[in-house]
Amino acid sequence: MIYNRYFGLLESPFSVTPDPRFFYSNPVYVETYTALRDGIEAKKGFIVVTGEVGTGKTTLLRKLLRSFETNVHSVFIFNTYINFPELLQVALRDLGLVPKNTTPVTMLEELNGYLIEQRKQGHSVAMLIDEAQNLSIETLENLRLLSNLETNQEKLLQIVLMGQPELETKLDQPKLRQLKQRVAVQCRLGPLKDDEVGPYIDFRLRTAGYEGKGLFHRDAVRQIASYSKGIPRLMNIICDNALLIAYAESRKIVPVDIIKQVARDLRMGSEVEIAYAQPPPALLASTAKRQTFFRKPPKDAPEQQTSRFVRAGVGTALGLLFLVVVATVIDPRNLLIGMSGKNLEAIGRNPHQKTVPQEAKAKVDLKWEGQRMTIRSGATIFKIASEVYGANTALGMDLIKEFNPQIENLNWIFAGQDLVLPSLTQETLLRPQPDGSYHLIVASFRSRAGADEYARLLISKGHLANVTTRRVSDDLSLHRVEIDGLKNREEADQVWQTGLGY
Repeated sequence: MIYNRYFGLLESPFSVTPDPRFFYSNPVYVETYTALRDGIEAKKGFIVVTGEVGTGKTTLLRKLLRSFETNVHSVFIFNTYINFPELLQVALRDLGLVPKNTTPVTMLEELNGYLIEQRKQGHSVAMLIDEAQNLSIETLENLRLLSNLETNQEKLLQIVLMGQPELETKLDQPKLRQLKQRVAVQCRLGPLKDDEVGPYIDFRLRTAGYEGKGLFHRDAVRQIASYSKGIPRLMNIICDNALLIAYAESRKIVPVDIIKQVARDLRMGSEVEIAYAQPPPALLASTAKRQTFFRKPPKDAPEQQTSRFVRAGVGTALGLLFLVVVATVIDPRNLLIGMSGKNLEAIGRNPHQKTVPQEAKAKVDLKWEGQRMTIRSGATIFKIASEVYGANTALGMDLIKEFNPQIENLNWIFAGQDLVLPSLTQETLLRPQPDGSYHLIVASFRSRAGADEYARLLISKGHLANVTTRRVSDDLSLHRVEIDGLKNREEADQVWQTGLGY
């Protein structure tokens, strides 16, 4: 970063890449790390670790990989949008094996032979799977079969499933009860406590070569804790932008006002949530006024111009990350769509309500294309969705991903790309099915728990509700709530016109 030399840093201290050198050893992380090591060394079989986005799961896995001795052979799977045969191919490749053919039976035989040979030599084999919540039910069930590769005394293959809390929900499904029963170790990573935020920041600064005194004022640290809610990735982004502003303003200590400025530019509230004080501006009217990010301010730039540069940098330099950061902290209660002038509101959790299990749905071609726009410099999908869809931002992002198949990852968009913006109308949200029935898209949630809670609410009102998880970027999933079982168009129109019983 351009501020490294100014602050006496040897490298960027707040990068969001999962560098194990920056692994922060607080009690929860140390306990989880120890449980992983012990579980693998004791050959216990299945180990499950979950945590919210940005809590350091991938960093923990990479630290674990670096800690293995030469007698531990590992497979690291990070792309979990694959089926079981593809997973086996990746595993064999990582182990240096070339299968005779790619049939599951042949690959399993070769893997089993390899495991037996490693055991004879006193070696262990571990399969580490990141973002495991994206694995299909079928793939997870087949992973259970890998645990059958064992001797009378121990498991031949140790499998670590690392994922977001949705993984816990998936493992609770009846179809996976046998897999869940085989989980020998289960841990959960939580956010850092308020009194750990300061030591976390200092640790990363020292690791990056900083030798001075406190770089962040104590009040600034308290604000970082408040805005980030202890999520390490959010802390990194706040601190990185704060140092950029401090550098531009020739400050050697980061005060609290800079943290508040960063929070405003990242649209974080004091409770790290998005608050719409007024209706969002129309997108097409505002795109011409968007700021363009320049990578470095001119040396002779006056202070006022430099400040504008930094503010533009805070808002757009992290364009690829901003979508994930903000979408992570959106309150799902603000993401419900309105029907017939009525807003749908979530209520408290009712343990007696049951959620309809997720089922595979037949694909139906979407012929409607909606409004088109050209992406401007500095835009992000979150900013576009929030301006177009307002309180329905998550649903807007979900539909943008669906109607723009050329965009594989919503974090990766470029100026000049054409974008379809679906409208929240009956034409878009009411979907005909091959059997003549219809289903209605009701809302999208960042939190699976929020989606499940809302589905239970709909079920209590007599609707057949279902939750479908859709991956929209490399570290963001959205959970779509739908009403199924609308027998014909007449019934579907009636539900649309009358609302959902509120």
